[in-house]
Amino acid sequence: MSKKNYIGTFKIKRISVIILSVIILLMMYLFQNSSFTLRALTSIALIYCFYLIDHLFYIKFRMHHYLFVIIIVSTGLLLSPLYYIYPNYDKFQHFILPMLVYSIVFFMVKKQTIKLKWKLVFTFFIVVAILGLFEIGEYSLDYLFDLKTQGVYIRELGGLEKLNLIIDPLTDTMTDLIFGTLGSIFYSGITWVFYRKRIKEEKLPQSNKK
Repeated sequence: MSKKNYIGTFKIKRISVIILSVIILLMMYLFQNSSFTLRALTSIALIYCFYLIDHLFYIKFRMHHYLFVIIIVSTGLLLSPLYYIYPNYDKFQHFILPMLVYSIVFFMVKKQTIKLKWKLVFTFFIVVAILGLFEIGEYSLDYLFDLKTQGVYIRELGGLEKLNLIIDPLTDTMTDLIFGTLGSIFYSGITWVFYRKRIKEEKLPQSNKK
């Protein structure tokens, strides 16, 4: 990628991040409550962190990677009240979101000069490590601030502030890790098939490709 194209690409990314930040700030103004304000500001900070890492380390993430980060931030933070309404929302997240994280991590790992199978294995263990750190973070938040991030709680229809525990924290943590690991394995398999097919096509003689 030429320097001109590189600057142009980051200009588009920067504009996209600014527009998204403005939208989140407008939502924060419309909903005006301390809980949503904190979630909105944290979401903006995480998106900007991703952009800065991309820019400072010249990783050259694709636009779909930014979309993945927006999905992760939106479903994990902005829509977090859904945790207390739909008990399976958290499990759906822990299966799907690791796939998005896998795609982002693999984009960086695939630049290494090692065999495809080791790139996939290395990426898999990085994602599993991220899942483990996430669960440690949830435990820490619960221990320090009692935010009820571990365990599955359902909000009572008759009382907006009352939460009923339906899955204990330990079971919830282990289930989350299992779902995340399965999601990572599933996406790893898809990536293996896709890249093996591409490698075989690249090895074919030019006459066979026509």
